[in-house]
Amino acid sequence: MTNVISTRLDEKEIEELNKICEKEKVDRSTLIRKFLLIQMKEYRMKNAAEKYRKGIISLAEAATMAKVSLYEMMEYLDRERIQSPSLTKEEMELELKKSEKLFEKLETRKNKI
Repeated sequence: MTNVISTRLDEKEIEELNKICEKEKVDRSTLIRKFLLIQMKEYRMKNAAEKYRKGIISLAEAATMAKVSLYEMMEYLDRERIQSPSLTKEEMELELKKSEKLFEKLETRKNKI
């Protein structure tokens, strides 16, 4: 079930929104939903990337937290020029094991389908 959310926009914002609707050939509600979902995804990625940058979570955990693929998270980090935290050899080995387990889980899910 969906809920209705309302917001206030000034006339200039509505005019711009209407122009985009015409260009995209969609109704206002659809366009606003699209914009909102894109921004929510961006927020999740930014939040996860910051925790990754600080070394709080791994790359795989950041992708999971942001609800995106590992590759999409990597692209975001590269685009935003976010450097990976410096890891010790032991930490790198642990991250590799975590990644292997994650891929094993994904492979198991694929085989079940």
